[in-house]
Amino acid sequence: MTIDYDYQQLEVPQDILRYCDSFVLDAQRNNLRYIDCVLMNMGEYGNDPQQLKEMRERIIPVFE
Repeated sequence: MTIDYDYQQLEVPQDILRYCDSFVLDAQRNNLRYIDCVLMNMGEYGNDPQQLKEMRERIIPVFE
């Protein structure tokens, strides 16, 4: 999947797409919530990409 950001075409990594598919369950890929999830996980908002990758790989238990 590619997205337009600041007049540039950005290729989105598959692990980010899989994460956003499961995190934003009821949104299509052209929905603003989904695109926001993608941009945030790509580090476009100034977040540390390494911390974002660790967050995507962490398993959060539903019940403890």
